[in-house]
Amino acid sequence: MKPITSLVKALDVLTLLSSQGNGLSIIELCEAMNLPRSTLMRTVNTLTSYGLVEKQGRHYQCGASFDQWAQRDRQHHWIQLYRKVLEHVAAETNELVLLGLHEGNGIVHLDYIESDQMVRVAPSPFTRHNLQVNALGKLALSRRPDLMDAIDDATLLEELSEIQRTGVAWNREQSVPGMIALATYGFSKSPTEPMIAVAWPSHRFTEESSADALVCIKEALKRFTPKSQ
Repeated sequence: MKPITSLVKALDVLTLLSSQGNGLSIIELCEAMNLPRSTLMRTVNTLTSYGLVEKQGRHYQCGASFDQWAQRDRQHHWIQLYRKVLEHVAAETNELVLLGLHEGNGIVHLDYIESDQMVRVAPSPFTRHNLQVNALGKLALSRRPDLMDAIDDATLLEELSEIQRTGVAWNREQSVPGMIALATYGFSKSPTEPMIAVAWPSHRFTEESSADALVCIKEALKRFTPKSQ
């Protein structure tokens, strides 16, 4: 069985860039890979949009997301990295706070902190959640134009376009009756980066509480940004 050519090219680019501490220019990459500039640019731009490659001046190099993506126990790494963020947001909102990651055809909850409210939203950490109705899933889709191309639901596409503009996705009782959730980016917008969600029972939700939650998330991300970011 023949390998997928585009995938092999992408892996070759990553292998080459990971061996070059100062990165390479497009001309240097073309010479090293023996590829046309147009082909190489498509590959590099795809890797850049995925957060695995970043541009510094005229040079491309493996980004911070590459090191995180390549870790063997990646989920444990994310849980440790985001725990203080979740704790801060949970303490300020007293609602369910979730850390989610796009994997395959769904969203998995890596970590969560429940509220101590008498009536609360229950997490489901071992479930793979639908991308098109889950707040975290919609946010993930908005970061993947290749997946959006396969969607023929005009209403959903319009919603995803709005998410791209605002950086905030919503689940207004679409997956679970009586639950409203919002999701926004983590430390970066890279498709390999986890996302953060806050969920309320619908009877306790207000637009003001959601605005406060977004401010709180941004403050926590800024406060606990890893030194390498």
